Amino acid sequence: MNVDLVRSIDKWVGIPACFLLSAVERLARTFRKKAGPARRNAPERVLFIELSEMGSAILAYPAMRYVSEALSATESFFLTFSQNRFSVEVLDIIPPERILTIDIDHPLTFLRSTVKALGKIRGAGIDTVFDLELFSRFSALLSGLSGASRRVGFGKYHEEGLYRGNLMTHKVLYNCHQHMAKNFMALVKAIEREDEYPRVKEAIDEVEMTRPSYRSSQGALEGLRARLAAVRPEVLEATHLILLNPSAGRLLPIRAWPVTHYVELARRALERFDTAVVIIGLPEAQREASEICGRLDSDRCLDFTGKTSFRDLMDLFCLADVLVTADSGPAHFAALTPVKRLVLFGPETPLLYRPFGSDTQSFWAGLSCSPCLSAYNHRKTSCENAVCMQAIRVDEVFEALSSALDNGGEEK
Repeated sequence: MNVDLVRSIDKWVGIPACFLLSAVERLARTFRKKAGPARRNAPERVLFIELSEMGSAILAYPAMRYVSEALSATESFFLTFSQNRFSVEVLDIIPPERILTIDIDHPLTFLRSTVKALGKIRGAGIDTVFDLELFSRFSALLSGLSGASRRVGFGKYHEEGLYRGNLMTHKVLYNCHQHMAKNFMALVKAIEREDEYPRVKEAIDEVEMTRPSYRSSQGALEGLRARLAAVRPEVLEATHLILLNPSAGRLLPIRAWPVTHYVELARRALERFDTAVVIIGLPEAQREASEICGRLDSDRCLDFTGKTSFRDLMDLFCLADVLVTADSGPAHFAALTPVKRLVLFGPETPLLYRPFGSDTQSFWAGLSCSPCLSAYNHRKTSCENAVCMQAIRVDEVFEALSSALDNGGEEK
């Protein structure tokens, strides 16, 4: 689906739908109050909703683990768009049969899969929903139609705009100055604080920000080496392996670092180190990959775009020494592996979306107009010239790359 069309539908259909469903919910609450106070049981069957962002599922891991361990939920479910299913599976915390998906390839399949997912949710007897989306009306409607008696999501309180009804029983103040992993943790802790306003009045400790890990099998690594060698055997002769992810995707291309910067970075790395460079990404990144490899004209530069599944990509992270990428899903997936990560931010900020782990180094020019993508504008910017990305100098990224290779590359 076209992302601008999705935004328009979410606004012009979502607002009145949220208003009407909220009115029905308000009426139902009135009757429930007359019947007597509701019992506040501990959560048993919990649903997490995170639809559009692959990396956000990784950042939600500490919150999901808290629900499982501290809140002792017996069954957890997860609802996401079908193309993001692997981002939940790789966490190994939600059983595959409890990962529900919605297909957005076509409007009819979208409607059909949404109805099917809601049927499964209501059939499962979900009692608690955690809506991890920031201000999506669609996810709010799904929460309201879930049948759950306890619905937790971000609320705007006294902020202007971004109306999505009054469908949450536990509204949590979205803190745009706090990392998203901590915002997600605040969501799940909200049900322990029934009488707070606004929620949650607690400092989220860094110790609670646990992260999952992924380790490839030896067989998977050997198979990947064989595939790389089949395309360009010189790649495996190098001591080091650097991954470049030059495309920021079709949805938010404004996040991309200039191709010329990647070319210069790779050229310096090839000149100074005994290294190979592999370009990764979806098939849509082949244009950037072709330009990088063409300008470098090196036997140790390989275009591997469009040749990896999600699991292949995880294995490639385990094989490589360093990943250089714009802020995107792969940056968060890589945080589950030992690869060192150099992540480039511009339209968004590392204060909110820095990937997990001490092996992540973020770069951000900090222009006055940055970040321009946020929950408050549904991540839509008017900018057509990403000076914030251009301003990240090759010199500083190469310095970090050199340090990563000098200090840990040989251990792989």
